[in-house]
Amino acid sequence: MDIDVRVTGKTRLLALVGNPVEHSISPELHNSLSSFLNQDMIYIPLKVEKGDLGTVVGALKSLDFVGFNVTTPYKRDIMKFIDENTKEAILMGAVNTVKKIEGRLYGYNTDAEGFSRSFKEETGVNFKGKKVVLIGAGGVARSIAVKLAREGVEKISLVNRTTLKSIELAEVINENVNKVVQVYNFADKTFEMAIAESDIIINTTSVGMFPDTNQIPIKLSNCFKKNHIVYDVIYNPVKTKLLKKAEKAGAKIVNGLGMLFYQGIHAYEIWTGLKLPEGELKIIFDSFKKILNVQE
Repeated sequence: MDIDVRVTGKTRLLALVGNPVEHSISPELHNSLSSFLNQDMIYIPLKVEKGDLGTVVGALKSLDFVGFNVTTPYKRDIMKFIDENTKEAILMGAVNTVKKIEGRLYGYNTDAEGFSRSFKEETGVNFKGKKVVLIGAGGVARSIAVKLAREGVEKISLVNRTTLKSIELAEVINENVNKVVQVYNFADKTFEMAIAESDIIINTTSVGMFPDTNQIPIKLSNCFKKNHIVYDVIYNPVKTKLLKKAEKAGAKIVNGLGMLFYQGIHAYEIWTGLKLPEGELKIIFDSFKKILNVQE
């Protein structure tokens, strides 16, 4: 038999903390990155039960782990166990990437960077001076809203099924980043005006995700225009009903696959200090698409 030498006493360790973790493709992504870049690192998923988070974080800190990712449902709870969270992560109210530096744990949020990098890569457009409609007021919406406000958007028109959550998020952004958020209601006529004047429309909710692919977060008819860029954080299906409707109207559409990919890339760059060249990123991204079971 051949001796398996992939893991030795010199192999550096990375992990994913969450529950569940069985569905995650982060191990495939990060282990493929390490193989591609000839890095002696291994990434393992750790299913953590409720109440054990502090114990697990303490163990990861004591053991020889370079860092770890954090996924549902611990992105907010993890913050109290971290020695120092970045200002951006604090504003976003969530940490999904942790790095150990000289025995201390530092918390980052790479979701927003993944979104920003994906958006600019796939559209060639930046956010400065743009008017954005943001659908949803959950954790993903908060991360994206902070990023948009910090990158100079002119206005964020925020709409969510629960208006109170929208108001709370608007206060966070307006008071701590930039006064650019205005709250709307789906049934409000002025919301139609907000869409009409917008440059970018972003869905951060799970409405339309597989298997409920016939759902759509905006039920207004004929609301999309050719000048719109419509971004859906969902990547399965490749084209949600929202994106199909926008595409039919001539709008440019982008799904969330790039966001998923680039948030992982940014985490890997934080852990290793490496900066991946664009040519190599394209090769990795093309391979990454093949491991996803996405629906057309």
